Amino acid sequence: MQHDLPLPDGRTAHLRLSDIALTVGFGLDLVYTLDLSGRLIGVYRQGKNMRRGLDGRMLARWRDESGTRQRLWLAEEAIDQELGALKADIALIAKAQPPPAMAVVLCHARHFDYAADVAQFHQVYRPISILPPDQYQALVLQATEGCSFNTCTFCALYRDRPFRIKHSQEFALHIEEVRDFLGPGIVMRRSIFLADANALIIPQARLLPLFDEVAKAFAIMPEQTPANKRKAWLHTHPEGVTGIYSFVDGLSAERKSVDDFLAMRLRGLRRVYIGLESGNEALLAWLRKPSTAAAMLADVKRMKAAGLRIGVIVLTGIGGQRFHEAHCADTAKVLNAMPLDGSDIIYFSPFRPDPAAPYDAIAAAEGIEPPSPEFAQTQEQTIRAKLSLPPPPLGPKRVPYNLSDFVY
Repeated sequence: MQHDLPLPDGRTAHLRLSDIALTVGFGLDLVYTLDLSGRLIGVYRQGKNMRRGLDGRMLARWRDESGTRQRLWLAEEAIDQELGALKADIALIAKAQPPPAMAVVLCHARHFDYAADVAQFHQVYRPISILPPDQYQALVLQATEGCSFNTCTFCALYRDRPFRIKHSQEFALHIEEVRDFLGPGIVMRRSIFLADANALIIPQARLLPLFDEVAKAFAIMPEQTPANKRKAWLHTHPEGVTGIYSFVDGLSAERKSVDDFLAMRLRGLRRVYIGLESGNEALLAWLRKPSTAAAMLADVKRMKAAGLRIGVIVLTGIGGQRFHEAHCADTAKVLNAMPLDGSDIIYFSPFRPDPAAPYDAIAAAEGIEPPSPEFAQTQEQTIRAKLSLPPPPLGPKRVPYNLSDFVY
């Protein structure tokens, strides 16, 4: 549904209501995106894309005069200005009598309490540290909290919380709380991401009941739904999801058999994301990764044998010149040995040290130079050139994975 609405201040608001969101545009320079609860999700203002997370933070992205991508987390004052401008514009639109279906969302937006919303988010969730790029709009359900290892020297994403597994009743309550928190806005999120870092480490006897709790709460699209029928299925299942997705670390995956993965797939698991990071065993050991490249290759083979799609994450720019040649050669070798096809994804993630992680101190002590964007790009190009896997659509997609872009 689309509607143009002249406003008292001389502007025209272009309103577009879909099954999942309302966009409010003023020409080419200003567009708001709201979920159906009236919650601001994003703003495009004069060349800047601003994405608001459920935790209240807002990331602005744009290209400068040279075409270089820029990012900036907005200060609290700037976020308040954006929210204030939104409410002022929504008030003008409300006075102009928009169509009833749009007026409902706009009414929610006028009265939306952002402070209460952020407080409720922190009651419902532990911090959501990262998701794969194709799951940024997923509905996160935290079956676990934290990471069961926290040994990797390059990662500090989960060091602020102890690892724990939720029991079935607690997880069911968590699902109810998430649904209550998102309200009508839940329809914007059409997949389930089973979090946190390595939720699939849960013993199978405890894990499968958690999948069953998801199935009780959400309709899951049948796996064999043809591409030309998926949109219609989602339209007729407003809170339905395309499937369940999750991270797995190499050591956790070693504990699962083909039959274990198949049981999860039959309950809706569609893609598993594994952080290979590198195919070089010496680099993985130096990074204190709790698995080996050989084990992760075997893990991927078992997951593919179970019919799952895979996302393989490779770090570029890590380990410096000391590991450069072996990292590129061995990573390509391991990827080439994986039975990846057109349903799979290889992610190239440029490494940016986290000050809260031990990597910087260890690297400096051993004379390993800090990573640079140029070095990371060189490694990605080198690995790509060594791949013998067929290109899409027969082979896996090769896509960037920049952690700096993540907002939930």
